[in-house]
Amino acid sequence: IAVCCVVKSAIRYYKVRWLPEAAGNILVGVIGSSILGVIPNTNFSFDGELFLRVMLPPIIFDASLSIDKKAFRRLFIPIVVYACIGTLLSTVIIACIIHNGSKMMGSFCETIPVVESLAFGCLISSIDPIAILSVLSSMGMSNTDSIYVLVFGESLFNDGVAVVLFQTVVRFLDDSFVLSKETVMDAISHFIVVSLGSITIGVLTAVMSAMYFISMKGCQTPMIEVVAFFCWALIPYYIADGLDWSGIVSIAATGIVMDLLVVGQFKANNVSATIESGNDVHVIEDVSISNNARSLGRQNFLFNTHGQLSTTAKTHVNFVSEIFATLMETAIFAYLGLFLLSSRYHWNFYLTILAVFSCLASRAIMIPGLSAIINFLASRNYGRKVRKVVRWLIPSHEDISNGHLDLNQSPPDKKLDSRTQIVLWIAGLRGAMSFALVENIPLYDSSTGFGSKLKPELKAMTSASIIFTVFICGGTTFYILKYIGMTIDTDPKTLEMTVPLTSNQQESPSSNMSDGVIDISRSSFEGEVQVVRQRTSAI
Repeated sequence: IAVCCVVKSAIRYYKVRWLPEAAGNILVGVIGSSILGVIPNTNFSFDGELFLRVMLPPIIFDASLSIDKKAFRRLFIPIVVYACIGTLLSTVIIACIIHNGSKMMGSFCETIPVVESLAFGCLISSIDPIAILSVLSSMGMSNTDSIYVLVFGESLFNDGVAVVLFQTVVRFLDDSFVLSKETVMDAISHFIVVSLGSITIGVLTAVMSAMYFISMKGCQTPMIEVVAFFCWALIPYYIADGLDWSGIVSIAATGIVMDLLVVGQFKANNVSATIESGNDVHVIEDVSISNNARSLGRQNFLFNTHGQLSTTAKTHVNFVSEIFATLMETAIFAYLGLFLLSSRYHWNFYLTILAVFSCLASRAIMIPGLSAIINFLASRNYGRKVRKVVRWLIPSHEDISNGHLDLNQSPPDKKLDSRTQIVLWIAGLRGAMSFALVENIPLYDSSTGFGSKLKPELKAMTSASIIFTVFICGGTTFYILKYIGMTIDTDPKTLEMTVPLTSNQQESPSSNMSDGVIDISRSSFEGEVQVVRQRTSAI
């Protein structure tokens, strides 16, 4: 991990655009594997339990906690369509390509059966956006930009859908399996039960955590608040996992609801203000915003927008969550590199080409097809009613005016242009989740007839897809984005997007607030600023 930190810092400092940070971490793991391979009496193997139960939960929780809720609500329909319908469609396309393609190649490779093809389609449909998001961040995009939130949101929910699909399909890796109406209905019912059950566990745990912090308010130190916050965050993952449901879906739901109920959406209680007067700059440490602004934090229909944590705990919760997530992301890619090129896999050139082609083709078909449907719905404004419901469930302080939520002020639906679709296609990088799922495919047991005889081939196909998408697709992302009109400023300290990715992009009313400092000359608040401390005479 220490070496990975050095590599990541070097990539950023020297602006190595052709090598994503995730790819750099994988290379560190590959080199580490080579070193361990020459040391005598050394034996190591991939531990799926370590990955799924220790490394993954902090990453999923931080993603759901940090995603911008206002932008997420605005792009709710495209995110859900890509993550749910898109994952299902991608799974079917990949399974068809793998099964029929391997069948057509005859003696050049093994024919991948239907169930194994579906299992591979499920696990390889799980996308890992870490590499693409690091590129977008380097180009000056933040977590409030539409394309950033779209990629982030799709990957967050796509992982949960892919895992539930995978768990459903793996149940049919049996010699006695026969495709029938009953089998299909069983698979659909299992998918629905696992999905809804996992979401319910996550939401109920988040509500209980909010009740806990309400009852304990003022009784805990900020440190205890932070510790309790992360204990509550991890509970639903292990409950769902113990029930053989999806811990990823549960902890994602928990992160979103805890951000709303516990952390809160109004974070400008006490801020400092900068007032410019001629050549002099005066700083006032405590400012209270007038009636309209104060009403934002006082009430909301479903929750207190201030949250239930103290100001100190609220600051540290986000910081600690980001630290854990970054640490786990770094460790995961290095860990992935240790086993990515194992000699125990059954490598076949034709299956490798077929796997890589299916990854690219599935998103090339899925993204334009679903984008056309989304744009059609946007042209008819069918998404407004859905967004009203989402706004009521996930409001932000900008939605509240004079103490009430105005659901009629709904912005027009956004259309996804061709450049946005290109970015979404590039963002289909495969990563550690796919590798962990393929490791969880049971090896064939002749006594029970359960499992897959082609697990080594599926491992090799998964590794090839990860290598190609992370190194080739991720490495060319910067140049492709630049080619389609996204450039950066020459000054590395002032990175700016010169061409917006989506139309009708409006600046948030709170965009002038950063790092707790408000420039009053550009303040979006209409009310006057009342100075709390007796320092107005100096101004």
